[in-house]
Amino acid sequence: MECTPNKDALLALIRPDMKLTKEFLKRIYVFEISYPGFADQAIAALEKAGCGRAREYYNHWVTEYEDKHREEMKQVAQWYQSWYDSQHGRKGGDELRTGRQGTAQQKKQLLELKRNLLMQKLQR
Repeated sequence: MECTPNKDALLALIRPDMKLTKEFLKRIYVFEISYPGFADQAIAALEKAGCGRAREYYNHWVTEYEDKHREEMKQVAQWYQSWYDSQHGRKGGDELRTGRQGTAQQKKQLLELKRNLLMQKLQR
């Protein structure tokens, strides 16, 4: 698939003879995150090009992706809770759950962990 640096380039790829793939649906989803409403625009273009089930395929892919993402984030939360408890003892974990503010360093570590996980997810 061609590189699609922007949403207009992605829309330009839609033609009657194209094959609708999961990769293409993923790209629509990525632009939908930054540009709410883009998925409807892209799906309308796909339907106009002859793919009458585009919305069904897109919704199925999004549901499948978000369910998998939720499960992965649960595993990450469990791993992080175990790591945090091992670093700070059980009391530290209890303080975190009750809402006590973490240090700037802890917040920085959490943001770095989140950034790394998101990058890994995007690379898949």
